[in-house]
Amino acid sequence: MATDPPVRVSFFAATVPGLGPLLRDEVAAHPDLEPGDEGGFDGRADLVFFRVRRGARLRLDGLRLAEDVFVTISGARGGSADRLAASLVTKAGLERALSVRAAYVRHLSPAMTFRVITRVVDESRFKRTELRGAIERAIGASRPRWRIADPADLEVWAVEHRRARFVSGLRLSDQRLRRHGGKRASERHGALRPVAAAAMVRLAGAPPGRLLDPCCGSGTIVQEALAAGWDAQGSDLDQEAVDVARANVAGAVIRRADALSLPHPDSAFDAVVTNLPFGRQFRPDAARSRGAPAAPGHAGRRSAASGHAAWVRGALREAARVTRPGGRVVVLVPPPVPGRADGLTLSASHPVELRGVPARIWVFDRS
Repeated sequence: MATDPPVRVSFFAATVPGLGPLLRDEVAAHPDLEPGDEGGFDGRADLVFFRVRRGARLRLDGLRLAEDVFVTISGARGGSADRLAASLVTKAGLERALSVRAAYVRHLSPAMTFRVITRVVDESRFKRTELRGAIERAIGASRPRWRIADPADLEVWAVEHRRARFVSGLRLSDQRLRRHGGKRASERHGALRPVAAAAMVRLAGAPPGRLLDPCCGSGTIVQEALAAGWDAQGSDLDQEAVDVARANVAGAVIRRADALSLPHPDSAFDAVVTNLPFGRQFRPDAARSRGAPAAPGHAGRRSAASGHAAWVRGALREAARVTRPGGRVVVLVPPPVPGRADGLTLSASHPVELRGVPARIWVFDRS
C-alpha cells in the first residue's frame, strides 16, 4: 500500500514499550521519512511521530519496528473530556485524515462504521471511557450517518502520550503490519513479536553476512533476518520448535542443536541474534546442558535462577565462539547479564516489555 499524501500531514506509529528510540532511529534513517515532534508512551505502547518528505511515498511495510501506523487528526493539551474531544476531532483534521486513509485503503462511503479507542495515562481528571464517549458524540455530530460498531470500518485512536498531552489519529494499518505480512504457517505459544525480532536484527549491523539464531523457537528472528538481507539460519534444542520454524520459514536451514554445543566451526557467522529462553520457557530439566530440575520452595527458586544464569553465560560463550571477530551478538533476556563474557564486550542495552514482562536487548561486540 502506498500513496502520495494530498497535503504534508503528520503521522505517528506505535510499537512495543521500550522500542520507541529504535523506531525513531529507523524513521530517521529512512530516505522518505523525517522524525517529527518528540514521541511518548500512552500506557501500553511507545509512540513516534514523523512526516513524509515532500514528493516521497509512505510504505507501511517499510517500518519494520512499528506495530500500528496512524495519520494524525489533531493534538490537544489538557482540559475536560468534552473540550478535549472537540479539539481532537476537528472537522478539518478529520477530513484530512480521511482523505489520506482513502488513498491507502480505498474504501470510504457516506455511511461508515467506526470505533474509538482511548488511552489515558492519568485518570485523576476523567476516565478514559468518558473521553471515548465524548469523542464518539463529537464524531456522531459531524458524521450523522456513521454508526459505532466493533469491529468497524474505521478506528479513531485518542491517546495521552505525555501528561496532559493528547493526540488523535486514524488507523491506517491492520494485523498484516503487526505480523509482517501475514499469519504464520504454524503458531507456537510465546512466539517472539516480529517488531522485537526486527529490532534485534537491526542492532546486529548491516547485511549482507551470515546470521545464526541458536534458540530460534518459531523462526521469527530468522524470518526477519532473511527479509533484511542476511543469509540466516536457525537451530533449537526443542524438536517441536524446529518443526514449527521449518514450517514458518520455508527453505531456511533450521536444525536441532544445543545452544551450548553448536555444530559450527569457530567464527562461522557475522552475527548471532537470539531470544534466550527465560521464565516458563526455561526448563532446567529439558536437557543435561540446562542443569538439574529445581527443588521446590525458595531453595528451588534460587537453584533455578542460578541455573539460568549459568546457562546464559554458557550460551554467550558459545555464541562468541561461532561469531567472527568484529561481529555482533544480540540477545533478548531479562537482567542480570554479564557486561563481559569470553570474547564479548557489552556495547549497548535496550529495556523492552513483551506481554507485560520486562526484559532487555543486550548488544555485544565480538572482540
